[in-house]
Amino acid sequence: MKTSHDACRSCSRGSAFVLAAASLALIAAGARAQTIPGPLHNEDETDFFWNARIEAGKAGEAIDRYVDVMADAGVKVFLCNTNARRTNYRSAVWDAYWDGYDPDGPDDQPLFASTPKEDIAAFRKGIGNMLAVHRQGIDYPARVAARCRARGVSPWISLRMNDCHYNDQPGHAFHGSFWKKNPQLRRKNCSGYFADCLDYSNAEVRDFFEALVAESLDRWDIDGLELDFMREPYLFSAGKEAEGAPILTAWLRGVRKMTVEAAAKRGHPVRLGVRVPSRPETASAMGLDAIGWAREGLIDLLVATPRWATLEFDMPLERWRELLRGAKVTLAGGLEVLYRPSPGAAAAMVSPELAAGAAASVLSRGAHAVYLFNYFQSGNVGWSRPVYSQTLAAMASLDTLGPLPRSTAITYRDIVAPGESYTAPLPATGKELSLRLTAVPAGDARRPCEIRIEIASGTDGARTVPLVSANGRPCTFLKEEAADGARRIVWQAPSEAIGADGACSLRIASAAENPTTVRKVELWIGAAARGGEETR
Repeated sequence: MKTSHDACRSCSRGSAFVLAAASLALIAAGARAQTIPGPLHNEDETDFFWNARIEAGKAGEAIDRYVDVMADAGVKVFLCNTNARRTNYRSAVWDAYWDGYDPDGPDDQPLFASTPKEDIAAFRKGIGNMLAVHRQGIDYPARVAARCRARGVSPWISLRMNDCHYNDQPGHAFHGSFWKKNPQLRRKNCSGYFADCLDYSNAEVRDFFEALVAESLDRWDIDGLELDFMREPYLFSAGKEAEGAPILTAWLRGVRKMTVEAAAKRGHPVRLGVRVPSRPETASAMGLDAIGWAREGLIDLLVATPRWATLEFDMPLERWRELLRGAKVTLAGGLEVLYRPSPGAAAAMVSPELAAGAAASVLSRGAHAVYLFNYFQSGNVGWSRPVYSQTLAAMASLDTLGPLPRSTAITYRDIVAPGESYTAPLPATGKELSLRLTAVPAGDARRPCEIRIEIASGTDGARTVPLVSANGRPCTFLKEEAADGARRIVWQAPSEAIGADGACSLRIASAAENPTTVRKVELWIGAAARGGEETR
């Protein structure tokens, strides 16, 4: 027989349930209502360990110093990547990088049996540092998160959802046991470097990654979890992308539920983000229904980005914003650290001016924030530390980017989905060419504005200087020099020729007998004609 006391207890339990549900709803709503500020910085799973010096008993201090550099550079969100095919911490559900490693053993120990000899020294240093941090009792992601909070930076965990480094070296020490032991779970009927990525149509693959998601949310007090589908976006077998999309969306609903539960446990929002290809149609064609996820309220952060080969200055972020209308999601534009004007061209690390120009492009075309990938403090970009800090800090807004010298360029997109037709704009050959650069706000009309074009040597017969106009306004020839088997020619463009939206339509007309092949096109604002090298 139920007593009045029992009834009261039932009432209390019911009230508690309602309050808990209401709290969850408020936390989730709060997460979706707030725009995530930038710049956001993705710290990959190896850079700190490959480059840091871990002294005895001082691993925690080394991690703190590393985070401090990013905080001093104005980074608002620090996304700590903890995995590729192994983890950089002692996981209970995945192999750690140092599993199978004998730090006192020789280079020909079993872990490195199929690893190229030239890779072993760096690999030993990296995983040796991971092991040293672990042996000092330091939980690397926990320490990163704690230091972020102490410095006013929002800590996130970033998980690579299908990393495939060294796919062409199946015995490499990089690979974990799950990938090695389960070839039947890889993509089918595919060719090329990405052929052996795991196939998410298999429940075992989804469960494998879900275990890492669960561990991350349970173990660390973080503000957000990112699912990095750009390492890699090849999630399904050939021709099965459309069938795979609803499978992935259903799986993502489960992850969203886990972040809501984590928020209830922590007492603050735990957001969910994704990184996807730069075009909505490309993402969709690969089974990544990012627009649908945002509209359904499954994600709080959407990063549209190139993969790796080059910066993209022409990402259609205004189209993303239009498709996301009504969805409470932060849209970020991703910046990569390499610069190539065309497929197969030699890569260069971005200059501070190109990075500033790409950030301005991202923000002026509709993104809420700039997202940095591979912009490591360890020096891979080749900038001085003051320039590194100044450039990253300026990426917080168009206002702070405005005073910096900057450049935009014609590049290309490095991810094309199955069935998509795409031709890169460069190289371009003809006697009269029309090309378009986009979205570098001109700023102060008194600042110098230059067009820099590289023409393949010998393609235009006599060394005539083409006529160049920007948005119909003639440009003035300044100088020419030889560079890398090409003619590098610089024109001054009237600053007023660049529209308020930063759009610049170029017409390049050659009087030479033969067609001209254009290899590179750049627009520079507020920088000396030698290319801003003095700022590095």
